[in-house]
Amino acid sequence: MTSALDALPVTQMPPDGHYGPAGKHGVTARIFDPPALATLAARHGAGAALSAAARVELGLDLADAPRLSRANGLTAIGTGPGRWFLLAEAPEDLPAHLAALAPHAAITEQTDAMVGFELSGPHVRDLLAKGVTVDLDPSVFPPGAAATSNVAHINTSFWREPGDERFVFLAGRSYAVAFARFLVASGAAFGLELVHRG
Repeated sequence: MTSALDALPVTQMPPDGHYGPAGKHGVTARIFDPPALATLAARHGAGAALSAAARVELGLDLADAPRLSRANGLTAIGTGPGRWFLLAEAPEDLPAHLAALAPHAAITEQTDAMVGFELSGPHVRDLLAKGVTVDLDPSVFPPGAAATSNVAHINTSFWREPGDERFVFLAGRSYAVAFARFLVASGAAFGLELVHRG
């Protein structure tokens, strides 16, 4: 553990700020609350109908794979066969979107259950190598790829954003402090900036 974490109770969220050598900046970690989030699980035998409804009603491709898809202010993350996280940029839009899918899916609203962590910077994969058991090399985990796996003993779903070296993780709210402490402990050597976006 870093000395900064040693001084904090294990139940306390590390405060915003720089961790590691002064002047060294290798990773930025932004903690945020998803504006609107739900899980979708295709009803038995309704996977094709659900995908068709998402395409027609929402303009969204629900690929049945661990992949990111995005359209019209919505993001879908494949988390398992016939299962997705659905995120909406505008919270007021989510109920109408879900109503269009309800005949074909079991839906659970999860907005308050999860916390997001957006990681970026030249050493983000070096940090993640300390806790992620998935191969994050761009040749096998390109932009748009997603996975659901344990990270530092915490169950998460995550994906790589298009463009820059940027990953987003969703973790259960009760594990937010533990995940943030993992980031600080693993990222301080590279210079970690921790920021809460609210």
